[in-house]
Amino acid sequence: MAALDFICIIIILNYKTKLEKRSCMLRKEEIIIDDNLRRNIKELGTILGNILIEQEGREIFNAVENLRVLSKEFRSGNTVEAKKKIKRIVAALDENKARKVVKAFYIYFLIVNAADEVFQILKREKENNGDTWNKLIEVIEEENVEAELLKKVIEKTEISPVFTAHPTEATRETILRKILEITKLLLMREKVNRAGFEYRKIEKQIYTTITLLWQTEEIRSSKITVYDEIERIIFFLKNIIYQVLPEFYARLDYKLKENYGEKLSGKPFLRFGSWVGSDRDGHPFVTEEVTKYTFNYQKSVILNLYIDDIKKLYEQISASYKITGAEPALISNVLKFKNKLGKEIRESIDRNPSEIYRAYFLIIEERLTRTLKMEAYSYKNEKQLLEDLYLMYISLQKNKGKEIAENFLLPVIRRIETFGFQLATLDIRQNSSLIRNAIDDILKKSGVTNKYLRLNDKEKTEILTAEILNDRPLIGINTELKQPTKQVLGEIGLIKWSRENISSNSSKDYIISNCSSVSDVLSALLLAKEAGVIKVRKNKILNSQLDILPLFETIEDLRESQNIMKELFDNRAYRNHLECRNKIQYVMLGYSDSNKDGGILTSNYELFKSQVNLKALCDRNNIELILFHGRGGSISRGGGPVFQSILSQPRGTVNGKLKITEQGEMISFKYLVPQLAIRSLEYFSSAVLIATIYTELKKQPEYLFRYNNLFDKISGYAFEHYRSLIESENFIEYFRTATPIDVIENIEIGSRPASRKKGNDIKNLRAIPWVFAWTQNRQTLSGWYGFGYAINRAVREGLTTWKELSEIFNSWNFFKTLIQNIEMVLLKTDVMIAREYYSELCVKNKANKKIFNSFEEEYRRSVEAVLKITREKELLGSNKILQQSILLRNPYIDPVSFIQIRFLKLYRNKKLPGDKKKKILNLLRATVNGISSGLRNTG
Repeated sequence: MAALDFICIIIILNYKTKLEKRSCMLRKEEIIIDDNLRRNIKELGTILGNILIEQEGREIFNAVENLRVLSKEFRSGNTVEAKKKIKRIVAALDENKARKVVKAFYIYFLIVNAADEVFQILKREKENNGDTWNKLIEVIEEENVEAELLKKVIEKTEISPVFTAHPTEATRETILRKILEITKLLLMREKVNRAGFEYRKIEKQIYTTITLLWQTEEIRSSKITVYDEIERIIFFLKNIIYQVLPEFYARLDYKLKENYGEKLSGKPFLRFGSWVGSDRDGHPFVTEEVTKYTFNYQKSVILNLYIDDIKKLYEQISASYKITGAEPALISNVLKFKNKLGKEIRESIDRNPSEIYRAYFLIIEERLTRTLKMEAYSYKNEKQLLEDLYLMYISLQKNKGKEIAENFLLPVIRRIETFGFQLATLDIRQNSSLIRNAIDDILKKSGVTNKYLRLNDKEKTEILTAEILNDRPLIGINTELKQPTKQVLGEIGLIKWSRENISSNSSKDYIISNCSSVSDVLSALLLAKEAGVIKVRKNKILNSQLDILPLFETIEDLRESQNIMKELFDNRAYRNHLECRNKIQYVMLGYSDSNKDGGILTSNYELFKSQVNLKALCDRNNIELILFHGRGGSISRGGGPVFQSILSQPRGTVNGKLKITEQGEMISFKYLVPQLAIRSLEYFSSAVLIATIYTELKKQPEYLFRYNNLFDKISGYAFEHYRSLIESENFIEYFRTATPIDVIENIEIGSRPASRKKGNDIKNLRAIPWVFAWTQNRQTLSGWYGFGYAINRAVREGLTTWKELSEIFNSWNFFKTLIQNIEMVLLKTDVMIAREYYSELCVKNKANKKIFNSFEEEYRRSVEAVLKITREKELLGSNKILQQSILLRNPYIDPVSFIQIRFLKLYRNKKLPGDKKKKILNLLRATVNGISSGLRNTG
């Protein structure tokens, strides 16, 4: 494939009354692509072109090249004629040739993405010596933050990225590993002489790896299982995050010492979590056995990592106490265990008895091995292991080994403090409907009531409260419960089991999805009592091992969240439970479903407002609020730049504690390359530390109280307009024909079903395939629809002015972040391509035409509104690099879109034979991968 031609790209900036295009050319002199990046892309494109000819011959190569050139013509003004030629080429392709053409563009996106990541790494190293803590240091200096305050901030900080198996990662792990290899090779190539042997050697390795990419199936041939997802998450935790963690803290130590003259970071504040193997919301394949397997597997993985580290320390730390001395307690412990762990250990120690540290490393390694096998003298918990390492750390510090302790031992200590014996803490999540049904079954079988589900919430609450505080259990050994009830009880009981068998940090959070009432939360508390996770005696909860997290994820539930939590705080049983949990209340906020329910503007505003209200409520009740943000990868599902997102949260809600999901393709995007993993963790952490500093200094003004009347109206208008679209006549049919949702539902990218229930109702469809589908056909309306209408109506009715909105944009982080995110999605939206999906796939009737016209009209309004508020001349005009990154991809995505449209029509032909349909489905799955890679977005 030829290199990128940077001559001209059309930006869809504006539409007049008949959607007349106004285009703006990116002239060659306006392109600001780095020369090194341009060269890398050109070389990689040439390699791929040569491989294409070598592997498939000139015919496929020519088809790819012709489509690429014509797509640029299509984008540069010759729209009608170029489109005709593109369609002729696509029509001549059978499914086998089309699959190869799609694969060529797909691999091109993968290698260009790798080149871009290498460019970002090198740019960062060049500009600020690889440091992303600069913004934190700027705030420290601007606010004159004293060392004691920063120590306090770091001490209270706990940041928990939680990895989920949400099915938005369309790329196979085999492919990801090859992309990682290409990235590493490109980085190595930058450090050698271009004219030398090493450069040529690396080029051959790149050629070989891309050849293997071509020869590798890009789509999965079988449905992914929960066990596959567990392996995938452990790949990132074990091979990337575990490895880079010491450098993350070392860089922070260095930066703070540079400013304060002392190390201030203290104990690690990162804690990693996972839903993989434990999230059973609508997931029939996550059973009690699967979760126990996950707990045990994670423990074995982390213990083996520790054993490897101890072996390395044995090789490194050869200090003799005859030369330096050692702590008496260390010598005493060696003598204590030497004769207890077998002849081999004793003889190894006796060969060099003065090498006391090596002796103790042998003992630690043996005890860790015994921990894996559950044998005598094993470690009961990570605390015992840390005590041994701290003993050596102190001994080295006191006996001329300070640098040895800091450089060799401290990194391992920090890993153990972070990962414990659990590797990642598993959250248990279940849907509120199953919890209600389980309680109904238990109350019936125990003779409490036969009509629980028919009661109002006040009546349910009274019964639940009484039973929670009643010493007697409701169920006994002989109680015959329904299978789903046994399942729900077994799941919540896993929290107790894991804390007894894995680690005290292995699990504690029980999440109720679709939580909509006080009784939903109290039901979980009663289940916890029946499962032995809480202990009750004399009508009082004496001990509780779990935190219950209501997950508010619809617009109505977000609006009711404050009232629900107030009733819970006033409830004597729940208040008793909170006292056992140090008066800490976790609340989870759902970005995905609230967006699907109410649209981007209403969702974001109601999420913001609910945080403000929940924080005020908790403050009045002297309860610490910790928010868990259920963010996805796309803007529609709460994604976007995490640094800005955290700093745009309401004042005081990020007070050292933050939990946030890392989902789907964003995990590989952020954590596949070690350098990018460090940067992601640094951005994340610096934002939380800055927000916490502002909270401590009371430096964050809360603009909501100034603008809440205005934004209540704007949110209401946006909600009304969005709901009028998705509730309009024929909308479900339009959605299912104008998008490749039927293909997405058959893609093997997740073990969980695409819908909670069978049927075409959008309510049952998960937010991920909803967003995924709109992204594929380039309408992406989940990321902006309703915004333009609401803003224009507010101005038209005199509630605000464009000038005031610009002032709010420049002063209020929440509004600025919202606008910038919408702006990015609007630029990724492509009306020309969306029109192709509509015109080729949809039945020509008034209802469908009205829906598409509404989309075009709202797109025009939204673009105009963004430009008026930001005072830019074009979308992302203030961020040229991001703007060009998006626009320069379009000509390479377009051929895949045209192929997808053509074969969607064929796939939906009811007369198509089954074997032919299966082949075309595989082709369409490949097109979904291709478009996703080109846009760097799925759901």
